[in-house]
Amino acid sequence: MFGSANTASMRMWLGVTLAGFLFMSCSRGAAPHPIGAPEHASPSATGLLPKASAQDTALSSKAAIAAAMPQEGAHGGEPPDPAHELLGMLGSLTTSIGAPAGGHLKGGVRLPDSGPGYRHNPKRPDIARYGTVETLQAIAKAADVVEHFMPGSGLTVNDVGLQDGGPIAQHGSHQAGRDADILFYVLDASGKPIPAVGVPLDPKGRGIDFKDLAIPSDDQPVKLDAPRTWRFVQALLEVAPDQVQRIFLVEHLRTILLAEADRQRAPKPIRQRFEDVTCQPSTPHDDHLHVRFFCTPEDMGGGCEDSVPVYPWRVEALKAINLEPIIASAKRTREESADRAARTTTPAEAKKKAGPMHAKVKQFLAEREAWLKQPHPGRPYCK
Repeated sequence: MFGSANTASMRMWLGVTLAGFLFMSCSRGAAPHPIGAPEHASPSATGLLPKASAQDTALSSKAAIAAAMPQEGAHGGEPPDPAHELLGMLGSLTTSIGAPAGGHLKGGVRLPDSGPGYRHNPKRPDIARYGTVETLQAIAKAADVVEHFMPGSGLTVNDVGLQDGGPIAQHGSHQAGRDADILFYVLDASGKPIPAVGVPLDPKGRGIDFKDLAIPSDDQPVKLDAPRTWRFVQALLEVAPDQVQRIFLVEHLRTILLAEADRQRAPKPIRQRFEDVTCQPSTPHDDHLHVRFFCTPEDMGGGCEDSVPVYPWRVEALKAINLEPIIASAKRTREESADRAARTTTPAEAKKKAGPMHAKVKQFLAEREAWLKQPHPGRPYCK
């Protein structure tokens, strides 16, 4: 979602890609390659067991942080690899406090520029790439799975959050280090994988990177790379079982990914979990996935709060370790909505700020009206 950026800077960003005013975000070896998750995982398999380190030391302890970081010379004089270091960090280094739309983050960790199978989008603000250890590790591990099974492309990660969390421009949530915007894997017109571009995709999974909105000659057709995008989603649900709370995306791309899951003969529990956690929110999310993670048990003890919904499998997993869900106050959530509105811009407002657009841009925007409105599909966890 757009924030309160001035018109000049907004126009500059919009001129680079259609995503500038259509982007509706709220944006090897070390990793395992899981091939499936059990239908009824044990508490240890779900990742919900409290970490022992949390019982022995304060979350902000300098000793704990030093113990998790490499010592000078540990790599034979070579600078430590940030992507490798991320995978070795303790979850206790970070604490997500409060709710996704009204919390903050303690000890936020920076997403590396790149790692096996992924990169941070260099077009996005450097200050907006911080999250909890668990959030970033899950994304990195899932991207590595895709690289292992389907090499030749790469995941692009947009915004996560600020180092200390809190309100962030262009987003209604992303405040507690547990939200991340992930661009879809895409193909060019010839079917070749290309670096992801955050452009809206239509019901056939097709879109256009309009680049300069006023010049038709630089338009680049793109198409959803459904096999890689699904494989990332499957891997995410496998490496972080019972931790993925929501995947926000437009309804028609959800349908395409479910069809791809069937084509790949994805494990039934993973497919069902994807059905449960996916919904189109009030902004369409037709140019990226917005992934949200539940509080870890450790962070629940530090003040972390989840948003709704809470699924039966989440309740059961917490009950197995003598915990209950902690849900953000509905009253406070309503109060936060005004703050969110101040940081975001409606599609109509963004369109007005975008300036001159050539005919194909206008045509695509007119077609997009058909899926902008939030659907109410009648599924139990989509309201």
